[in-house]
Amino acid sequence: MHEFPFHRWGRVACIVAVWGPLMACQPTAPTGQPTGTSATTAQATGAQKNDKSEQAHLFKVNPSPKQVFEVEFEIHDAPGPLMAVRGSAGYSATQAPNCTFVTNAWAGTWGTPFKGLSLPVTPMGPNRFVMTVALDGMLDEDYYGKGVCRWKMGGAGAGFAASAAEEDTQYGLSLDAKEFVDGATYRKYYWKGNYPQRKTKNESGIPSSSAGVSKPEDLLPGFRENVFSITAKVRVKP
Repeated sequence: MHEFPFHRWGRVACIVAVWGPLMACQPTAPTGQPTGTSATTAQATGAQKNDKSEQAHLFKVNPSPKQVFEVEFEIHDAPGPLMAVRGSAGYSATQAPNCTFVTNAWAGTWGTPFKGLSLPVTPMGPNRFVMTVALDGMLDEDYYGKGVCRWKMGGAGAGFAASAAEEDTQYGLSLDAKEFVDGATYRKYYWKGNYPQRKTKNESGIPSSSAGVSKPEDLLPGFRENVFSITAKVRVKP
């Protein structure tokens, strides 16, 4: 797994159904200093760093995850060849007094940790790909000298496109953490008209992010008849 700056994908950690900027989803605690901490303690442990990108470097990937799943993606009736261009998972630590950092010392505001990891999406045959996801992918540890930070995965997903070119439409399918159930299958539908690149913008009835819809009927007549789908099958990794 590799660390990466999230800039498109949502629903991962923040349950946003489009690929939005996840770093903007990072919560801020109420004004005031967490109980049992002091400015001196915070500075001594490195919590005085209020740049969120700097915070991300403190957090560690779990070297021995136990809650590991494989997600098999299969593309059905696509308008042309698609390749996997992105896989990711988002993790946040619970908002607790022992797991916060200063975002604005003058205003007395605090933030809680967030971390995005990029995940390999491996081709397994024609229109089939596999991605491995660990629900416990981040290491629970005392990052601020105030007690152990407990991490939870918000979600994970993958994106597919005709090529890695920025202008190509990315078709994304993401799953919430609660959807990682052994044997579960999920399907999303996508309008073919945006392949390989978007031809219409802000058209009513079309997911502007190409994040997909749960059923073709969620699209307007004229679009719902021209769709392809991606399924995601979840299984516990042996």
